[in-house]
Amino acid sequence: MTLLATAATIRPLLRTHGSAVSPRPLHDAEVYRAQLAELEADLSRGAIGADEVTTARAEIARRLLKSEEAVKAAASEGGDRNGRLAILAGLAVALLLPVGTFLFYDRAGSPDMSDQPLAGRAPPAQPSDISAMMAAVERRLAERPDDLTGWNVAAPVYLRLGDADKAATAYHNILRLGPPSAAAQAGLGEALVQKAGGEVTPDARQAFDAALVLDPNLPSARFYLALGLSQTGRYAEAKDAWNALIDVSPAGAPWLALAQGALRDAQAKLDNPPPGPDAAAIEAAGQLSDADRQAMIQGMVAQLASRLDAAPQDADGWTRLIRSYAVLGDKAKAEAAGRRALGVFPPETADGKLILALAGSLGLNLSGDATTR
Repeated sequence: MTLLATAATIRPLLRTHGSAVSPRPLHDAEVYRAQLAELEADLSRGAIGADEVTTARAEIARRLLKSEEAVKAAASEGGDRNGRLAILAGLAVALLLPVGTFLFYDRAGSPDMSDQPLAGRAPPAQPSDISAMMAAVERRLAERPDDLTGWNVAAPVYLRLGDADKAATAYHNILRLGPPSAAAQAGLGEALVQKAGGEVTPDARQAFDAALVLDPNLPSARFYLALGLSQTGRYAEAKDAWNALIDVSPAGAPWLALAQGALRDAQAKLDNPPPGPDAAAIEAAGQLSDADRQAMIQGMVAQLASRLDAAPQDADGWTRLIRSYAVLGDKAKAEAAGRRALGVFPPETADGKLILALAGSLGLNLSGDATTR
């Protein structure tokens, strides 16, 4: 029986062929591609606006790029290395299992002992909790704040969990302690974008620019810089940036469809410019201090909120208000505005679906009383 069990154990270990990639990243990538297709379908039938598509694409792109990186990392660690490890593991099992079984059972076994009652057995071990793991990492980093390895472990986990503040701190420490790397600069930029509710802020642009100095072909940095141009209304530059990214992207690249959709959006905005402040007003805003500019933005948002109080039948106005609160970091007001908007435009309507899509892309919870102020 021991020989049969040993043979059954080592047989799969000696199979070195097959994919070395974990199915989880592959599954995630397929899910995000399906979300992208659904987003494009919603846009084509008018169920979501162009502005909301830009925000949703940015979030899908972030997740898709991360899953593709995980697929590549898993694949690069496979191959011959996995084959050698599998063979060594198989030999170890083949040698140790029979010998260990014989020695242990010969000394401690008791074939006449009856089976232990099910109720008296210890409960099965539970899967490791990622929050507990991160708590242990954080304790280690609190004791050793210059532990570069610990920060390298923590940063991508924080980013994947959506903890933008901790992710940004981790990447800052990586750049402080280690040599500059394109991956760390891009990770910092992505954390800052996540922290700003999907907006490519000036600090994020600086991080992505630094990443491109180290790796001019880094897709994530080029993607977010192009997205930042679209978000700030610089559609001619955005069009060139999207075209450049598309030109250097290999066929089937995960970000290709996202870039092509964003390129169409930029071209549409160039063909039909949206109303907004003139060049003089934009230039004047650029001369303001950060505090004055923030006050100006808050005043404009308050003016928009007052107008919606008086005339709530304006779905575009509500989406602008929700996004503005999110960018300002006031999640409570963004959610309250979203719930009020759903009170005017129920979720089953086209405008209500658009509002829900925007809230989902911004990580807002609109459940509860739709009339909450």
